[in-house]
Amino acid sequence: MLELKGLLLALTTPFKDDLSLDVEGFGRLVEHSIDDGMQGLVIAGCTGEPWALNETERKALFDIAVKRNKGRVPIIGGASGIDAKEAIGRVRLAEAAGCDAVMVHAPWYVVPGPEELYDYFKEVVDASTLPVMIYNIPRRLGVGLSVDLVDRLADSEKVVALKESSKDWMVLSEMIRRCKDRMNVLVGYADTLGLGGIAEGSAGTVDAVFPALMGPTYRKFIDAALAGDMATARPLQADFARLHREMWGIGTFPAALKVAINMIGRAGGRPRPPLRPLNAQQSEQVRKVLIGMGLLSEKSGRRAAG
Repeated sequence: MLELKGLLLALTTPFKDDLSLDVEGFGRLVEHSIDDGMQGLVIAGCTGEPWALNETERKALFDIAVKRNKGRVPIIGGASGIDAKEAIGRVRLAEAAGCDAVMVHAPWYVVPGPEELYDYFKEVVDASTLPVMIYNIPRRLGVGLSVDLVDRLADSEKVVALKESSKDWMVLSEMIRRCKDRMNVLVGYADTLGLGGIAEGSAGTVDAVFPALMGPTYRKFIDAALAGDMATARPLQADFARLHREMWGIGTFPAALKVAINMIGRAGGRPRPPLRPLNAQQSEQVRKVLIGMGLLSEKSGRRAAG
């Protein structure tokens, strides 16, 4: 089965000013990300505003990513649903496009109990012909996955990875200890927990802001952390924590990330409603953060060398 490990990037979805999908811009983002050293791409995950996509657009994103990737890294299609039927329909879109795996999180709003969650995931996993990465993101869903539940799901050979984004160190560390013998556990909020998670036994990270903006530098961090090179990894982890601290709270995620991607010369686009694009004052805040981090040249207004 496919092994998901190392540095995975959750891609944004660029929308034009008229709110249409920027197909060409998204294709360029795929190319840039692979060139930056990403070892897998997540399409239409939380960062990709999946709630704003119709099924035709979701399929288009899967198709573009697979076509532009040309088999270089795993392409993971976001395939969650409000129920198993909807999720399986999105799994079928990923299968038809030629994705290498799918990512599935719990239903939102419904707040199902543990056994209901197990039934949902089992039905989706059993129906999928692709490897599955389970996604734990309670902050956005209103329900978290327990270690016991994930431990049960890990018994399936199709479940190859967990993206753990609870922001809870105790949950992350226990997930790793209990499940890493059967699947790879990947750190979601890697800006502050990445190095600790890898030291505990995580196989890598799935992140959005830092790999998208720091590309090769983030790959350097992942490689160093996985190799046990703490002298290299620790100061880089501190840089990521600083970037998180300074960017957090500017607009509603991923609006600030999209502005930052635009500023470094790539296709960030704008978010779709109900999210608002940043105003001029907020955009200037982002510009100053990028300059302060050495990611943008103050004089030229272009991406800083390296």
